[in-house]
Amino acid sequence: MLDPDGPGGRPLPLFESGAILIYLADKTGQLLPRGGAERYECIQWLMFQMGGVGPMFGQLGFFHKFAGRDYEDKRPLERYAAESRRLLGVLDERLAKQTWLTGAEYTIADIAVFPWVRNLIGFYDAAELVGFADFRHVSRALEAFLARPAVARGLTIPART
Repeated sequence: MLDPDGPGGRPLPLFESGAILIYLADKTGQLLPRGGAERYECIQWLMFQMGGVGPMFGQLGFFHKFAGRDYEDKRPLERYAAESRRLLGVLDERLAKQTWLTGAEYTIADIAVFPWVRNLIGFYDAAELVGFADFRHVSRALEAFLARPAVARGLTIPART
């Protein structure tokens, strides 16, 4: 990403989705608490996506939907399915106590996590493999995420032809 109006009015190039989300939240004053424990709690859940959800769901997608399913050795698929299920369990436990990952407010942590959940059960077609029906709180939060007008608009970009 290139922000032509970065700090000091100078262009600022950034890469890595987590860094971009933190930067944009700080710049706009939205979607990330400005200080205190709440800020670090949000960043912690953002890092949970960066280090766990994204890599594991992506690997599961490869071994379930793409070339990985041709591997005779099914241990990688089983390993990523089990880890994805564990991560869904962590999310479900968290979401059993609150609306969003860091409480009542929607944050960059939710923006980072829920597209991966959507792709896991949709694009990767792995809902049955991970037992997604068991994670009712994740399912509820995913539905709320997808119902947000900005998310609905974002899912149309780029326009399908």
